[in-house]
Amino acid sequence: MKYFLLILLTVFSQLFYAQSYERNYIGLAIGPSFAMSTFDNTTLSDSTSGFAKTGVGLVFNYSYRITHNFGVTAIINYSSNAFNDMVYADSLEQAHPDYNVSVLSDQNWSGGGILAGAFLSFPFSKNFSWDVRGAFGFYGFYSPRTTINASLKDDPNKKAEYFKQRASAFSYAYSVGTGFKYALSRYYILLFVDYFNSPLQFDNASGWDWDDQPYTTKFKQDVSTLEATVGLGYFF
Repeated sequence: MKYFLLILLTVFSQLFYAQSYERNYIGLAIGPSFAMSTFDNTTLSDSTSGFAKTGVGLVFNYSYRITHNFGVTAIINYSSNAFNDMVYADSLEQAHPDYNVSVLSDQNWSGGGILAGAFLSFPFSKNFSWDVRGAFGFYGFYSPRTTINASLKDDPNKKAEYFKQRASAFSYAYSVGTGFKYALSRYYILLFVDYFNSPLQFDNASGWDWDDQPYTTKFKQDVSTLEATVGLGYFF
C-alpha cells in the first residue's frame, strides 16, 4: 500500500510541478545537414549511392508538455543537399577511361516532412535542460536535376549528353534527436542534433539517354541526414 501511495505522490507531484511551467513551446532552428549512410555514398556501382554533400537543415517544432518531464511534439523539417558533381564525374571517368566527363546539377536533393512523436526533458537547473525526442511521419523529396556531358579523349568532336530530370518521391520517415535548451526570460536558445531517415522510391524519374532518346525509370534512395541546428524557442 505504501508503495502505491508513493507512486501516486510522485505522479501528482509531477503534474503539479508541470502546472507551474508553460506547457506550449515553439522553436525554429537552422544548421548544417550532414548526409549519412547511402545518401552520402559515392560508389558508382552501388545504385543506392546518393552522392549528396553537406547542406542546410531547417527544423520547426511545436511541443506540448504533459508533465514536467514528458510531452508530445510535432516537427516540420526541411533540408537541401547539393549533388557532388565533381566526385560523380571522377567516378564516371574512372569507369570509362576513354572519355572526358563533366557533370552539372542545377538543383539539389531537397525536401522534408511532417512528423509527430514524444519527448523527455531533464532539467539541470531552472534555466538549463536536456531533451530527448523521437517522431514518426511522412517525407516528400526531390532528386537533383543533372546533365552529364562526355567526349571521347581521342576525338573530342565525338560528344554525348545524358540528362536526368528532377523527380519526386513520398514515403514514411522517422527521426530521433537530442539537445539542450537555455532559458532567457520566456525565450530559449536551442542547440539540437537530429537524425532523419526516409526510404524513398522515385517512380517518375525521366530524361534523355546517350542516344538522345527519352526514358523513364525508377530508383530507390534512402535519405538520411544528421542535422546540427541552433535556434530560438518560445514558451507560452
